[in-house]
Amino acid sequence: MKKTFTTISALLLLSATLAACNTETGEPNTSTAANETPQTEQNETETNKQPENEETTTPATTEPEQNEGEATELTETKPQQTDEQATLTYRSNGQTYQEAVTTSKSTEMNYTIEHFKSYTLESEEPGIDHLLYNADDNFSMQIEVLTKDEVKFEDVKASVNETMTAISSDVKELDLSATLEQHKDIIQIVGYETTLEDANKVIKVAFERDNMFVKLTIYDSVAADLQDAFLQMGLTIQ
Repeated sequence: MKKTFTTISALLLLSATLAACNTETGEPNTSTAANETPQTEQNETETNKQPENEETTTPATTEPEQNEGEATELTETKPQQTDEQATLTYRSNGQTYQEAVTTSKSTEMNYTIEHFKSYTLESEEPGIDHLLYNADDNFSMQIEVLTKDEVKFEDVKASVNETMTAISSDVKELDLSATLEQHKDIIQIVGYETTLEDANKVIKVAFERDNMFVKLTIYDSVAADLQDAFLQMGLTIQ
């Protein structure tokens, strides 16, 4: 009996021992495994995870600074174009004047002339125009334009001389060498003047261009002294 209890006790002891062994070497603790995260997975989680209140910022775009007064759009630079007013210079009563001129075209003959705005070009008879001084039309310039197939310059020069000697016996030839030097487009030029008893003056000038002959008859006075003004305008005929 005692032997039986001993055996049973041994068996129970053995069972208890086996049970204890089974408990220590059994399945792993699932709660611990669940809480353990592999290091790689944890790093990825931390990398992807952002704080809930953190705002995502977009890199700012830096624009070139614009100087004050600089145009917002690039524009093509064009050379500035200026319309300079044509002028003529003349002498009167010892003074030098420079005035703006305008261009007129003859309605009777094939030419243009640049003249001061205080003068007017008129066609009064066939083949002859008059440039009148607006303030006093007693001062004027008669204009005749001849083509080179009509006459020669020697004939024009002789005609001018004959007309002047018919007006007065006191006729002086003008020295127009400086005028010829200044106007390279004029081939040759000749002029005469006379002063009448009433202090009025008559001046006749003839010159040659490539395509024409021009005869000018200027009616002036000693006091007005518009001779050079008329001549400078007459030399622009072309």
